[in-house]
Amino acid sequence: MGGALDKTKAIDNYYGFSETISGKELLENGLKQAERLNIVIDTDEVIGVSFNGEKYDIETRNHSYESKALVIAMGTNRSTPKINGVKKLEGKGISYCAICDAFFYRQKEVGVLGSGDYAIKEAKILSPIAKKITILTNGEKLVENRSFLDSNIQINEKEIKELRGDIKLEKINFKDETDLKLDGLFIAIRNCF
Repeated sequence: MGGALDKTKAIDNYYGFSETISGKELLENGLKQAERLNIVIDTDEVIGVSFNGEKYDIETRNHSYESKALVIAMGTNRSTPKINGVKKLEGKGISYCAICDAFFYRQKEVGVLGSGDYAIKEAKILSPIAKKITILTNGEKLVENRSFLDSNIQINEKEIKELRGDIKLEKINFKDETDLKLDGLFIAIRNCF
């Protein structure tokens, strides 16, 4: 229950909160609000949905519900790339969403891990905010022509050995034993999810 939100350490750009809040706190607040409003929360597995032109019939393993509207918000499970240090530093300089977390990296040096369109999209979102962005392809070729990238976006096609940092991400160590210092890394690999 909670998914990625439950693992989020700090949310600073959410309307209505004057101070930083954790994803876990935001989730708990939402559940308390739903409870206060007598909203039924059923964690049972949905096994069928049908629409008869007027209403939805939603069938779970143990119940059935009728509704005029249906919002499907299943979230996402993230599997992390198999690079040493990713799990340890997740939420400590490693993010999966530029639109969500770019705010934390104003005028800092960040990396985007990926070689596809999604990585380029994330780098472009970061471009007006971060000081410098490096797209790390981890040995793959970048899908897009580099001439379309902003001047503060660099490309690094070296294979990654590990991510290093004690309490937060500090640098990327490549297989050729060179390093790249970064303040943050955005994982942008579609098939990683």
